[in-house]
Amino acid sequence: MMDKASNAAQSAKEPCQDAGAQMQAKAQGAADAIKDATGMNK
Repeated sequence: MMDKASNAAQSAKEPCQDAGAQMQAKAQGAADAIKDATGMNK
């Protein structure tokens, strides 16, 4: 029974982590784009 509960918790956690990673990647991409635009990324 505990295994099922921990599996459910684990599978519920993963999409949140994926979303967080995607937002982090988007933020990083936006920061890089701004650096490129302002010529700071050398």
